[in-house]
Amino acid sequence: MTMITPRAAGLHAIPHSKPGLEEQDWVAVLETFASGQIAQGSKCHEFEAAIADFLEAEGAVATGSGTTALFLALMALDVRPGDEVILPTYVCRSVYDAVLWSGASPVLCDIGEDWCLDAATVHLHLTKRTKAIIAVHMFGLAADLHALQTFGVPIIEDCAHALGGSLDGRKLGTIGAFGIYSFHATKLLTTGEGGMVVAGDRAHLDRLRRPAASDGIVYRFPLSDLQAALGLSQLRRFDGFLQRRQAIAATYLSELDDLPVTLPTHLRHRSIFFRFPILTGDPFLELQAAFQAKGIQIRRGVDQLLHRLLGLNPAKFPGAERQFEATLSLPIYPALTDAEVGRIVAASRAIWGQSS
Repeated sequence: MTMITPRAAGLHAIPHSKPGLEEQDWVAVLETFASGQIAQGSKCHEFEAAIADFLEAEGAVATGSGTTALFLALMALDVRPGDEVILPTYVCRSVYDAVLWSGASPVLCDIGEDWCLDAATVHLHLTKRTKAIIAVHMFGLAADLHALQTFGVPIIEDCAHALGGSLDGRKLGTIGAFGIYSFHATKLLTTGEGGMVVAGDRAHLDRLRRPAASDGIVYRFPLSDLQAALGLSQLRRFDGFLQRRQAIAATYLSELDDLPVTLPTHLRHRSIFFRFPILTGDPFLELQAAFQAKGIQIRRGVDQLLHRLLGLNPAKFPGAERQFEATLSLPIYPALTDAEVGRIVAASRAIWGQSS
């Protein structure tokens, strides 16, 4: 790869992720602030009901983060020390941490070419101690839930990347036993920090609403009314958020299709494009520096592989190893302007156009 000139003075930086905050969001939060009811209360319950209605779920419970949402789902499944929970190695560390909090043993599995949990490798790791499978819908793409359901093990759908996604006409998060969502500032819809657990049927909802307890400790993970007000405001515009992501993805797919990379063309009708993953044979750190010189932040698909963190044999996770080295993510979020999308396209063409 040839040298890239330093970023021109005066060009603002384009971050990899950025929340779409508008005036109505400020108004909603300030109105709640002015009411004096700022802790968890009626606004939070309104947000829970609105998310459940959007997803056509039986009900939802708000939490302080996506990680605590996952922990609450594990508690509702009575996951305890001595149990095993299967999860992909290609996922953020917080998923692994939530399993540890429950006292269960995390069992790492490989992924397929779609970056999601590979059912064939899950089958190899099933034991009598397997209490749950965490199916992560990576980048807004549905995991193969049909294959995973054949194992007869409760599934928790991790929809941190997939709010609004669907599979066979059903919203992701309502197909397994529970669905969990994150409303971190980098996610599809934000409350700053926060999360949600949804249940598709009454029995699971009743279990979800029991106090989360382990070893005599009762856990609470409240979401404040201030956060809920922001979430409700964002939810009113959420269909537009998803449409904007599709429009940006369509631009990338059209404008970058002749470059020496593999675009996620096969995901065009399967993903809500929380991320726009590209496969390339170029070293990631060189690409990162090249984009940074043009004022654009790119990232890997995930920051680290869990099996590397734990010192496990990488040969047992060939799919994750391959995708980790080859995948990069371009910025894609509703707050991107057309001019910024144009800059990203121009930078991509310049960088890969000069690649050997």
